[in-house]
Amino acid sequence: MSIADSPASTAKQPNVVSPTHLNLRKAAGLIRNGGVVVAPSDTNLALTLDPWNRAAVERAFAIKRRPPTSPLTLFVRTPQEWRDYTVVPDSLVVPVERLTEAFWPGPFNIILPRNTRVPDHLVCGGPTVAIGCLSNPTMQSLLEHTGGPVAMTSANLSGQADGVLVDLDLAVAQIGDSVDMVIRGGSQGTTASSTIVTLVDDRFRIQRAGDITADQVRAALGDRAELLAD
Repeated sequence: MSIADSPASTAKQPNVVSPTHLNLRKAAGLIRNGGVVVAPSDTNLALTLDPWNRAAVERAFAIKRRPPTSPLTLFVRTPQEWRDYTVVPDSLVVPVERLTEAFWPGPFNIILPRNTRVPDHLVCGGPTVAIGCLSNPTMQSLLEHTGGPVAMTSANLSGQADGVLVDLDLAVAQIGDSVDMVIRGGSQGTTASSTIVTLVDDRFRIQRAGDITADQVRAALGDRAELLAD
């Protein structure tokens, strides 16, 4: 019996639910009202919240016990939505489209110059925003109910899940009593972290390699743009 299961425990019991239509509607309502829920991505289970709600973002950092110095990632529902939150030079629009069309929805994030729709508190005041678009059907359904993007970050205590994907057991053990709801739902076959590509001085660089390899990124770009070596 774990501490959480003990009758003598006064700890809050994690609210773990299945991804039913009703539960996803409830989760979306929590998010819209400033709550923080754990939801599945294509890789980790992740803290999921309203990106425009400063208090929710600050709460996510507090749950992870992490200083608010690392930007959160913005997750959109459709691959075309990256345009709504970025300012990309005309010459690079086509390369960005080639990357998003090749790898979205899926475990691929891209970091681009942000526009004024992205709040400072989401990106710690920085000039860029990381954007993803997930294939996980539970997350896609949740985004239908939220009616807009969400911010996400892995559902674990800072520095205590290095090198592993955060699954349900790990998320519940580390932060389950600090969130408003935990939604069951596995990844979509990903075996590593999402691949992150960033735009630096009008050229692309792989910031983190995952299941999507540098060769795949290079093939998607073709001769449209340069992929810098690590």
